[in-house]
Amino acid sequence: GYWYFKDKRLNVFAAVDFAFSMRKTADYNAIVVIGVDSGGNIYVLDIDRFKSDRVIDYFKAISSLHSKWKFNKLQAEISVAQKVIVNEIKSYVKRDGLNLSVIEYRPSFKEGSKEERIAVALEHKYEDYKIWHFEGGHTASLEEELVLARPSHDDIKDALASAVTIAVPPAKSMSSS
Repeated sequence: GYWYFKDKRLNVFAAVDFAFSMRKTADYNAIVVIGVDSGGNIYVLDIDRFKSDRVIDYFKAISSLHSKWKFNKLQAEISVAQKVIVNEIKSYVKRDGLNLSVIEYRPSFKEGSKEERIAVALEHKYEDYKIWHFEGGHTASLEEELVLARPSHDDIKDALASAVTIAVPPAKSMSSS
């Protein structure tokens, strides 16, 4: 029932970034799953990125990742229409009996712009070599979003930053010293 990296237990969390538009140039919906160990190292475990405007598609993607990784907390940024989407996802979670808490996050203007919030959550962790990526999947897209000053999309790094803000490391144990 637990995930480990080498001999360190990981607590697993996820976050979703919803896209508002289905235009070809619009952002994608992105879900990022991370694990954090007792040393505060963060491991990007999985990334799902897709276009859809149907709540059932969002839920199916969340449910699939939940089935694989068993995270107990998913953070979802809410604003205007996203509140309706999150409420519907919560009803699907309840209906299907998933052991999953969907945390609503409404950014405040006091936290700065979206770019500033992402930078606060991620920059110092990357500078301290505390975030690790897997090879393959949408990792190349994440890395492109991280290195470009103005990437065409920021959905994955936004979801990553959101997941990092709710991640709590497991208590240190004898095997993780």
